[in-house]
Amino acid sequence: MSERDNLGAVVIGPREIYDELVAMREDVRSLSQTHEGVARTLSDHEDRIRGLERWKYALPVAAVTSAGTLITATLKVTGAV
Repeated sequence: MSERDNLGAVVIGPREIYDELVAMREDVRSLSQTHEGVARTLSDHEDRIRGLERWKYALPVAAVTSAGTLITATLKVTGAV
């Protein structure tokens, strides 16, 4: 017989099961809070990206409008129109 065979029976009592259950509950609660935080952060990032995209497309339109207004005002001042 090897030394391994002489270890005897392994007994897991109710206290060990309870301790593991409590630890697992805390792990799940922690994971749930982490998941909610990640979802909140992801939503915030999406909102920021959408805001940047709005600016990205609005700035060229504003620049063209400003340039057109400047050209029109310049032509009026010089008397070309």
